Amino acid sequence: MKSIYQTFILSVLTLFISTGLNAQKASLDKQDLPKSAQSFLNKNFSNERLVFAERDYDDGKLDYEVKLSNGVKIEFDEKGNWKEVDARDDQALPEKFIPNNIVRHVKQNFAPHKISKIEKSRTKYEVELTNGLDLEFNLSGKFLRIDD
Repeated sequence: MKSIYQTFILSVLTLFISTGLNAQKASLDKQDLPKSAQSFLNKNFSNERLVFAERDYDDGKLDYEVKLSNGVKIEFDEKGNWKEVDARDDQALPEKFIPNNIVRHVKQNFAPHKISKIEKSRTKYEVELTNGLDLEFNLSGKFLRIDD
């Protein structure tokens, strides 16, 4: 009897936890994204259709996650500013939104490889190339180092 009671309690707890986690995420349409995220998509990925978008609370912060028809995944902050853009496999990202200093450095020093992922934090850019090499740049686009 004790075993049945424990199983029941565990099942109820699991249900509450999974319900709570699901409540943290919500599927969206493109028009539900912040205006700056919509503008970013229209400007840089106008030929791609939105496959999936969701609003997510990550560590108490609101984020938006988007997946496009070409496999590119984009994460936006609560204001719609991009935080991370990640292409599929060895696919190159469009360069329009990437700081010119970063694009120039990659072309001059790592050609023929291109940028397949870029992540922007409060202090730096982390860039992954199509050959898998990881680079770091400051917010002005100055090369800092190759990340091991």
